[in-house]
Amino acid sequence: MDLDLLLKALNASKKGQSYAFATVVESTEKGTPRKPGAKMLVLEDGSLFGTIGGGRDEKVTQETCLKAIKNGKTDILTFEHFGKKNQSICGGKTKVFIEPFKGVRRLIICGGGHIGLHLSVIAKMLNFEVIVLDNRKEFATKSRFPHVDRVVFGEFGDNIARFGNTKNCYIMIATFGHDYDYVCLKNALRTQASYIGLISSRNKRNRFFKELKKEGFSNKELKRIVSPAGLDIGAQTPEEIAVSISAEIVKLYNSDLVGSYKFKEKNNLLFIRGIERSKK
Repeated sequence: MDLDLLLKALNASKKGQSYAFATVVESTEKGTPRKPGAKMLVLEDGSLFGTIGGGRDEKVTQETCLKAIKNGKTDILTFEHFGKKNQSICGGKTKVFIEPFKGVRRLIICGGGHIGLHLSVIAKMLNFEVIVLDNRKEFATKSRFPHVDRVVFGEFGDNIARFGNTKNCYIMIATFGHDYDYVCLKNALRTQASYIGLISSRNKRNRFFKELKKEGFSNKELKRIVSPAGLDIGAQTPEEIAVSISAEIVKLYNSDLVGSYKFKEKNNLLFIRGIERSKK
């Protein structure tokens, strides 16, 4: 493989960008444009590097790569080169394998307190790139967070804009003050982040939503906010809250896998047991 393509893919992944490789896996005749092993890289913004032969086939391949990036599914394309309509006249057939890749998932934790600390540990176990932001020097230290990728001291708003603007980014807001939470929330809504979680009560959430509407944010934008963050597991301690938030994030990025048969079977059994208990 072309080393330059690998480096471009690595760089995209580090930025949280998704991409797909298109690889020629079969070539039946000498006249086909490229031979097995030829690769092309397509980034989520449509940028294209390398080639599998050019022309209409390459355009179709680029479009298929973008589709694969969105749905996360591999694909195989077959192209004929016998001079028929929309075909080249090279002769033979080629098969191209499309393989999508997700960029590195990044979790930005706004607030280095108790919840942020425990959440950062779990997130690293889940192979996230973890960045902790805090505007307190004593909390924004590598000695407190030796396991994370980056600890950043400074203003929350500026750093959310700096690190949070990719679709593979997840933002969790748990600062030590309502005013700072609001600043984080406002700036998070201006990013492409797939998840914006907020630790809050109902009253706090309602107050924030009213203020955000006054600042021009739409109902559609406000629906991106998950508040209170986390699955309802009756969490009380910072450790338990961190588990509930982590589970919610995992459920989000594994949404296509939620609802498997084994868990439906479990729910049916629980329902049956509930009926049996009610009859006693």
